[in-house]
Amino acid sequence: MRIRRIILLAILVLMSVNLFAEKRGIGNTQAVYIEKGTKSVGLSFGYDSWRASGNDGVQLLAVLSGIRGDVSMADVSANAAWFFKDNLSVGVRLGYNDLRLQVDSLEFASAELKNRNYKKQAFNGSVTCRGYLPLFDGKVLAMFAEGRLSGQNGYVKSYENTDRGKEGTYADVYELSFGLYPGVSVYVTEHVSFEVLLPLLETGYYWQDQTATKSDDGQMSHTFVRFKPNLVGLRMGVQYHF
Repeated sequence: MRIRRIILLAILVLMSVNLFAEKRGIGNTQAVYIEKGTKSVGLSFGYDSWRASGNDGVQLLAVLSGIRGDVSMADVSANAAWFFKDNLSVGVRLGYNDLRLQVDSLEFASAELKNRNYKKQAFNGSVTCRGYLPLFDGKVLAMFAEGRLSGQNGYVKSYENTDRGKEGTYADVYELSFGLYPGVSVYVTEHVSFEVLLPLLETGYYWQDQTATKSDDGQMSHTFVRFKPNLVGLRMGVQYHF
């Protein structure tokens, strides 16, 4: 069913491209993808969900076995941009992400994990700069690269369910980062474009303040540099230009 939906979406996009190709000037070497002075607003989103069940659970990579539980990841972000030059824009992006993990059972070597839950929710904001490279000297299809200077604030809960309720740790999390996100954009109407983007380079600083009880707390920090395509972070988006 998912394959059919993807094929149908691809057909609709190609039909739209053919319909507007002549109007947007494919083959015109003087054409730009998006003109100076244009404004845009958009929305990007992503969602992943896994579930493992059964009497004996699921085996993974011949190392993990008896896996039963759920994992879900979702994020959404809204953005606005202004083109100060042909094919170049600056803007802002606001987003929200949610990660939930429930482990009913998991066996690794001689260790066994049961009744574990993990939840993370965070809001983030970014200042962005994006440049487009039109393909085929036209105004329908283009590659782009977006740089983001971002900040994030949220919380993390790690707990287990007991007779006394939920017991575990709570942490406030913070992150400052810079990222490079390449992608492909295609116009499907005169003012609406569809895009796919992929995290390529991310570097930054992450820290958290953790609390287990009123007298038991701790801090943790993490500096990271990642230079590789993050396929899990593949995101789709829609932009409206005016």
